Amino acid sequence: MDLGLKDRVAFLTGATNEIGRAVCLGLVREGAKVAFSDINVEKGKAMATEIAGAGGEGIFLKTDVRNYREVQDSVERAKDQFGRIDIMVFMAGVGSPKRFVETRPDDWKNTVDVFLYGMLNTTHAVLPFMIENKYGKIVSVMGDSSRVGESGLSVIAAPRAGQGALVKSVAREVGRYNITLNCVSVGVVETSHYPSGHIEKYREKIVKNYPLGRLGTVEDVTPMILLLCSDLSNWITGQIISVNGGYAMV
Repeated sequence: MDLGLKDRVAFLTGATNEIGRAVCLGLVREGAKVAFSDINVEKGKAMATEIAGAGGEGIFLKTDVRNYREVQDSVERAKDQFGRIDIMVFMAGVGSPKRFVETRPDDWKNTVDVFLYGMLNTTHAVLPFMIENKYGKIVSVMGDSSRVGESGLSVIAAPRAGQGALVKSVAREVGRYNITLNCVSVGVVETSHYPSGHIEKYREKIVKNYPLGRLGTVEDVTPMILLLCSDLSNWITGQIISVNGGYAMV
């Protein structure tokens, strides 16, 4: 399916994780130009090489989403390179499962800084360019734990829930400029960001929560993100859309 993304310009955060990489390459296959950011320079450079090898246009920008100035500088560099910013996908993340009483304030600060301040910083940096062009697609990728709650993920779920509130509120403010904001809320996807052995140790218990009888894959999640980046989603805004194998049906 042609998503109509040819020559659109996307700015992405957390782009070197498995989902981020898939979204980046999906946008490139659809003809979009990508400015992708992460703190992992080695993976970022490898992705830049991969994108160039696929005949795509992309630049890697080392960016710590916790730092507003870094985010603003990266967004401005992307705009200078490609002329505009049409799409922003926020995928930066951090943290691992831990019961709330076992966490410490340093844990809270880092997850809040990445998930909530990161989303605030990036959204605030791209919006002026989108408002100027009267066009924009903003997509935040969050975990379903932030929507329904999940034991062991409280410190991660709380700031991610803030992403959802931000998306809903800003969507009301900027709809008049033809800008949409949405969240894709995912269940457990088999990626390397989980602590080593965590999924294998608890697989049987986790899978019981999924009516489809399996955990998600990157390929299950990416199409919805790409759809929300495209004009096929022009009448969808302020929504939290679950892609979760039936984990929660509310």
